[in-house]
Amino acid sequence: MKRTLKIVIVIGLIGAAIGGFVAYKMWNKPHADASEMEGIKITAIDLYKAFETNEQQANTAYVGKVLEISGSIAEIENADSVARVIFSVPDATFGSVRVSIDKRHLEDVKSLAPAQNIVVKGFCSGYLTDVEIKDGVVLK
Repeated sequence: MKRTLKIVIVIGLIGAAIGGFVAYKMWNKPHADASEMEGIKITAIDLYKAFETNEQQANTAYVGKVLEISGSIAEIENADSVARVIFSVPDATFGSVRVSIDKRHLEDVKSLAPAQNIVVKGFCSGYLTDVEIKDGVVLK
């Protein structure tokens, strides 16, 4: 009985050590940089309309994928460690296309201004009232 208990404890400790190592590696894994990936080219207006018209179809086409979005800036939200570029979508009832800028590229936002036409690349994370893009990078 004692021998079986020791074996179970050793196996449990080994499993916990392996699980801890895998969790540590996953936690510290670097984020993918959208600027180095090929993206689906689309305007902010067309992207918003795709989600507004048929959300399920747009989810299949865009969520989890890298998008290269062009359009006019409506607003820039800029805090110490977070920056968002919000594209204008003139016909939108409530929403917009919101791009959260990757922390590695925050400096690129400082030169932007409302009404400026730009291109950003990022990962589409879905739609509620706004189309949300995360880990964005300003290209032009």
